[in-house]
Amino acid sequence: MTGDTPKFERSWRQRFERYAQAHDDDAHIAGWSDSGLTARTKFFLRSWRHAPESSRGGRWLDAGAGAGTYTRLLQSGDRRVTAIDYSLPTVGKARERTGRDVAWLVADVTRLPFADGAFDGILCFGVMQALSSPHDALKELRRVLAPGGVLWVDALNARCFTSAYLESRRRKRGLPAHLRYDAPQDFTAALRDHGFGTVELHWAPIVPSKLRMLQPVLDNAMVAAMLGAVPPLAAGLSHSILLRAQAS
Repeated sequence: MTGDTPKFERSWRQRFERYAQAHDDDAHIAGWSDSGLTARTKFFLRSWRHAPESSRGGRWLDAGAGAGTYTRLLQSGDRRVTAIDYSLPTVGKARERTGRDVAWLVADVTRLPFADGAFDGILCFGVMQALSSPHDALKELRRVLAPGGVLWVDALNARCFTSAYLESRRRKRGLPAHLRYDAPQDFTAALRDHGFGTVELHWAPIVPSKLRMLQPVLDNAMVAAMLGAVPPLAAGLSHSILLRAQAS
């Protein structure tokens, strides 16, 4: 942690250290609720299964791996998997729950210790909302991705009705932003600015943990089809966005 790291990011690094030290389950080590992590994983797998890279091997990086939830998903097939997180306690606990064939490192997504084009694919989940800007991270992720490689990345959606309401309440109370949110079009533009050509956006409608009993409604295939047909509604109901971007 350097002196020039923004206060917002320093605060989140400290929180992740505390989460890892205090908990032993994937969700809470990574700072999620159980229902939130389950929903996020489900939405990723729904899109991942239809992607051509889901059945391929190659060199893959899980950047900001947390407790290794997605790292373990990557371990299937012939993939050679490297996983990083900037929290040492988190990496320690993640190593205990993944196989020995994963290379674990303590590293920062904005300063990756890898050569240019080192990976064929990258997952980067639960990271962008704890950064003051996505640009340094996206630049580094593109640098270590081989031409034609694929990045899967998520971000919190600034167009979500619930999130916008809760953040407005924080501002009215004079509280600083708890998390950083991205407008879908801005995040898509940032990916293209940093060398990604094809960008696919997937909506992830996830309810707050207090309303988790409603999550099965949003998981319904018919509801998913309706949201896909009405982007403004999908944007308003989606806590997160999931993007698949291919390096030019």
